[in-house]
Amino acid sequence: MTLAPAEAYEGKTGPDCDQLIDVVADACSKDDPATLAHLFGNEGLIARQCIIS
Repeated sequence: MTLAPAEAYEGKTGPDCDQLIDVVADACSKDDPATLAHLFGNEGLIARQCIIS
């Protein structure tokens, strides 16, 4: 599942997107760099190449 903001804003995502958002929010609320670093490996949070280039 890839987090696509436009789809989320339009209500086109399902519960898996909500769960991913909850995981990110929980990680951000902790003072633990390792928890945040772990998120970087989540396939749902990988930036599309067109955004990076």
